[in-house]
Amino acid sequence: FSQAAAQHRDSLENLRLAVEQAEAAGLEQESLEHVRAKLASLEQEVSKELTLTIRHAVSGALVTIVRARYSDTASKLREAVLRDIGDVGTALHFLFRSQVIKDGLTLGEAGVADGDNLFLVQTPLSCLTASFDGTARIWYLQNGDCKQMLVAQLGGQVQSATISPDGASLLTVSLDGEGKVWSADSGDLVCELGGLDGRITSGDFSPDSLWVAGASDDSTARLWCAQRGKCVRAFVGHEDEVKSAAFSPDGRLLVTASCDGTACLWAADSGSRVRALVGHLDVVKSAVFSPDGRLVATASMDATARVWATSSGDCMQVLRGHSKAVNSVVFSSADGRVLSASFDGTVRVWDTDSGHGCVTLTGDSNVINAATFSPDGSTVLIASGSDCVRLFRTETGECIQVFRGHSDWVRAAVFSPDGHLELTAVAWPSFPAQSLAPPVSFGCYP
Repeated sequence: FSQAAAQHRDSLENLRLAVEQAEAAGLEQESLEHVRAKLASLEQEVSKELTLTIRHAVSGALVTIVRARYSDTASKLREAVLRDIGDVGTALHFLFRSQVIKDGLTLGEAGVADGDNLFLVQTPLSCLTASFDGTARIWYLQNGDCKQMLVAQLGGQVQSATISPDGASLLTVSLDGEGKVWSADSGDLVCELGGLDGRITSGDFSPDSLWVAGASDDSTARLWCAQRGKCVRAFVGHEDEVKSAAFSPDGRLLVTASCDGTACLWAADSGSRVRALVGHLDVVKSAVFSPDGRLVATASMDATARVWATSSGDCMQVLRGHSKAVNSVVFSSADGRVLSASFDGTVRVWDTDSGHGCVTLTGDSNVINAATFSPDGSTVLIASGSDCVRLFRTETGECIQVFRGHSDWVRAAVFSPDGHLELTAVAWPSFPAQSLAPPVSFGCYP
């Protein structure tokens, strides 16, 4: 870290505290004004613009030179670099002193000072789409070209699909309620999820990729072994069909969304209900945890999304703006913003702190089937009620790429953990090898 930047930050915090303490103690005006003058001078110094040189991490070649402030985050710096280089098909990360600058960290907090060199790591992005037309396609995000077309097995329309955190397995849930786990390397069927009287409506892998949580129309959620398909636990307590189930980042909790108008938090290891999130006026379609697990976002048929505190169950924000049912919500892993997709044909990006909408993205039909952030949060991929998938710039709402080739609806969309692969699914496909993210162990639930 830059010593100068760290000193600026520490001195500024100390001076602010000193001013507050002096005001509270009733310090004489002359002395108080002296401390305030020092604070104003230091704040002016910190607010000065920095000139930063961005270089390729591998070659060291110059990419661009940007102006920034100590208070700018890595996410804001990424926006400036993207405006200069215009590359929409890669995820961008910055290295400083051999460390990746986290998206929510300010340049000052990272120790960056005027004149420093930052090194840019660019990860090429591709996406995999699957459609009611019975095919799956791999696309280059940089130019929209179809890299490969895979012919899916016939007769298996899929309503949801997801990739395990270790990148080794795929979970598909069909419209007839069957859940299947596939090998991402070979495309072979690993197991079918059994032991259920009703239909599976959606599913999610645990953080260690060993377990699958699924929602069911029999008013329960279930936990399965991802290798054998054996059901090991039922989560009982909802009064109507469960629409979604998702793990917390540490794997200790589940959150479920239900047609009974509530979302519920559950202990993954025991199946006991921790608390109910009550407030929506209609069916809750989906529920997800924030990247740090402190918040839960829910989407409802009452045309709102809500943000809740995990620890207390209190509703922190009601996100209003959609004119029809909200179909899904997802957090950005980069900065914690929320993305909501609605039957009104729009996708909205929300600030979770204020509850205000930042950007509205418009699909090409009246229904948005799925929307997801890219790993760095700079773009949004939208699968709507059409045969196209569209890529939007998050900050401006500009459509920057259209993927054409399917002859029927594209149903669901998720990025793989490593950011290299985007999976969208509505048919049983055979998938190419994609296993790049390292596994993380969180222990055994049974």
